[in-house]
Amino acid sequence: MSLDLLKEQLRKGEVIRKKDYRYIVNPITEQEPALEPAILTDCADKLLEKLNYKKATKILTPEAMGIPIATVISLKTSIPLIIATKRKKRVLNEIVIEYTSGYEKGVLHINNIKRGDKILIIDDLISTGGTIMAMIESVRKLGAEVTDIGAIFNKVDYQGVKELGKIGFQVKTLLNVKLNENEIEVKDC
Repeated sequence: MSLDLLKEQLRKGEVIRKKDYRYIVNPITEQEPALEPAILTDCADKLLEKLNYKKATKILTPEAMGIPIATVISLKTSIPLIIATKRKKRVLNEIVIEYTSGYEKGVLHINNIKRGDKILIIDDLISTGGTIMAMIESVRKLGAEVTDIGAIFNKVDYQGVKELGKIGFQVKTLLNVKLNENEIEVKDC
């Protein structure tokens, strides 16, 4: 039911351009309108039905907009949460990863992943897949394994889910979003 509200809000969302990247103003990524707790709970429940999470030892999410959904999933599964932050924490064994997303290049800092960990990656959306690919590479370098990847929606126009498929990951998403000029198509996955 709350997923229906999210779909309606996505369809009504405004499309904003930043260079060649198109943002959709919506409750998940922009908190406009305000993000209803029922949407998060519904999205988490539906993602958990799709995800291979039972062997995961940790959840990894990038700062910032993956945090709400990853937190709810952590609470529902009791799997510890790690947030890849943009700021340096200056702790032992912190690793730095460079990423390129649909709208920026940047650096994330990750710690608390050890050899043998089984990592579930969660984010709000997948567009180009650049941030997730950088996290996968880092997790593997640390000797850990990515067990699955989940996101609330896939921005089909940017091909990130397809790119992640090329490296062996079948990303679990709830909605496919396609941008046609200023019209937003939303379909169930």
